[in-house]
Amino acid sequence: MLFTTTLSMLALAAQQEKDPDLATALTGTFTNEEQNYFEADAGREAPPWTGLRIAADDNGMTVTEIDKFGKALSAERTVTVNSGAEQDVITVDNCARNFERSDQGWAYARIQNRMACNQDWQIIRVTEDALTLRLADGTQTVLNRARDVECWAAVPKKAKKPDGSTDWLFVQKLNLHDQGGRVSVGGGESGAEEIILRMRAVHWPPPSTNRPSMVLYVHKPDNPERAVSYSWADINASRIGLNLRWMQASCTIKGAERASEITSDTFRG
Repeated sequence: MLFTTTLSMLALAAQQEKDPDLATALTGTFTNEEQNYFEADAGREAPPWTGLRIAADDNGMTVTEIDKFGKALSAERTVTVNSGAEQDVITVDNCARNFERSDQGWAYARIQNRMACNQDWQIIRVTEDALTLRLADGTQTVLNRARDVECWAAVPKKAKKPDGSTDWLFVQKLNLHDQGGRVSVGGGESGAEEIILRMRAVHWPPPSTNRPSMVLYVHKPDNPERAVSYSWADINASRIGLNLRWMQASCTIKGAERASEITSDTFRG
């Protein structure tokens, strides 16, 4: 009996170690870039583009609404997670909601407290890969977990070098993510035309037979929703590049491989 009990406890401990806890599953950057794009592409009404950054540190957890460039659109809200014997509770500011655990993640429990939460959105499902939100109008939207990306980019300056050759603006350690994240290069007093890089991890919905792909786009600010050009790679690729002669860029999934060591001194155009 003791041996059987010990085995059961070991199995439970191993399962708990394998399964992520709710706080870990919540932490990260999430956007509904894919749902927003494909709903509009199919001619259906798309949910508003939504991005959340949920961060954790020694002071606790916070959630911030962000735009496509990762800039904050709202003040930070406090997030707390409490785990019970049968249910977990997510509290955003003062709005507490119960969640039931399963092999597929955490789902909004049927039995809730009676507190009315006046919020633009509420989390109603959590998995390792995504969050589902219920919006204020009752519709739902799925926000996929993003992977952090680091890029370098080069754009020719308008003025040539004294010898008549191209003078490149080279910028490295550009940070974005693969769920529609964007970053601007050039413009202002840089002497180079402004461009915008955008990254997506694309999974085409049925009945499309297109293979999932990593896609790197380049946009111009006067038409930010239409790409000037793009390149793609296998969805499991750790790096993707683009060379259009008038601009170049290379992006690496953070942690997937060593970041590029190219610098403004070693870049040759």
